[in-house]
Amino acid sequence: MSNESTNKQLYLKRYPQGIAGPEDFEVREAAIPTIGAGQLLIRSHYLGVDAALRLIMRDSDEFLFRVQPGDLVHGSVAGEVIESNHPDFRAGDFVNGSTGIQEYAVSDGSGLEKCDTSLAPLGSWLGGFGVSGLTAYFALTEECKPQPGQTVLVNGAAGAVGSMAGQMAKLAGARTIGITSSAAKCRWLKETLGYDVAINYNAGDLYQQLETAAPERIDVIFDNVGGNILDESLRFINTRGVVLLCGSTSQYSQEEMLGPRNYIWLGTMRARMQGFVVFDYADRYTQARNRMSKWIASGHLVLPEHAVDGTVSDFPAVFQRMYQGENLGKTLVRLPAAS
Repeated sequence: MSNESTNKQLYLKRYPQGIAGPEDFEVREAAIPTIGAGQLLIRSHYLGVDAALRLIMRDSDEFLFRVQPGDLVHGSVAGEVIESNHPDFRAGDFVNGSTGIQEYAVSDGSGLEKCDTSLAPLGSWLGGFGVSGLTAYFALTEECKPQPGQTVLVNGAAGAVGSMAGQMAKLAGARTIGITSSAAKCRWLKETLGYDVAINYNAGDLYQQLETAAPERIDVIFDNVGGNILDESLRFINTRGVVLLCGSTSQYSQEEMLGPRNYIWLGTMRARMQGFVVFDYADRYTQARNRMSKWIASGHLVLPEHAVDGTVSDFPAVFQRMYQGENLGKTLVRLPAAS
C-alpha cells in the first residue's frame, strides 16, 4: 500500500486573530486508516488552499459549518485511490473531494469526484478545472452574461477564481479590467491572462485609477474581495449593470464584517447586486468542463496555479502567504505522493 507508516493530519489549535498563521494549527500523526465494506482509502497528492477556510475558523455560530479548536482542518484534496471496497471506485482512480487536510482519508464515496487527468492535470481539478473555474464559468455564462463591447471588472483578479473569470470574460468578447495588489501581478494579468487593463490598488488613488480605466463605466463587477475595493467599484457601475458577489476575502479575517457603503449607486443606475454559489449548478459540471477542455486545448484558456512543494505541516504557512498576496491563481500544496 505505502512505505509510510503514519498519517499526518492538520488540526485547528485555536481560533485565529487576524490572518491565520502556523501558530493557530497543530500537526498530529495517526495510524493510516483501514477500510471497511463500501469504503475506499485515498492518498492525497494535492491540498487545496482556500481563502474561505478563514471564514469558518471563527468563534461564531453564524455559519452552516465551522472548524473549531480540536477539529481536523476542512479542505479539498485531490489524490489517488490506493485501496477500495467500493463498487464505483478502484485502486488507481484519481479523485477529489473534501476529505480534510491529511495525507490519507477513508471515504464511502459520498461527495467524491473522479478526475480524468486526460482533460486536465490532477492539481487543476482543485483549481481552474475545479470549483474555482466552475465558479467563474457559471457566474459569467449564467448570471452576468457579458456581451461583446461591454466592460467587466474583476476584483481579486489574480486569485483562484478571478484569474479564470477574466479569461472567460475575454472569451465572451468583453473588455476586461482586473484589480490586484502589485505591479508584478498587473503585468501577469495583462501578459499571461490577456486582461486589457490591470490596476494595482496599492499604487495611488483607486478611484482615479478606475475613472481612467472605465470612462464609460462598468457593466459587470465580478467581486471576490468586498470591502473598500467593492465600494469604490460600485461608484462606476453602469446603467442596469450587474454586481456579482462571489467572495469577500478582505473580510474573512475581520471580527466585524463591513458591508458596502456605496450601494446608493445601485439605485441610481438601476443596477442589481446578487450573491452566487456554484453548487447550484452541480448537475452541469460535466457540460462546463467539456466546453472548458476545448478552450484549454485551443490555447484560449490557461489554468493558473501556485503549487508549493511541501507536506501537511507546510499548509499553515502557505495559507498565510496566500493571504499576504503571494499567489498567482489557485494555491496548492503539492505533496510528495504527487511526484
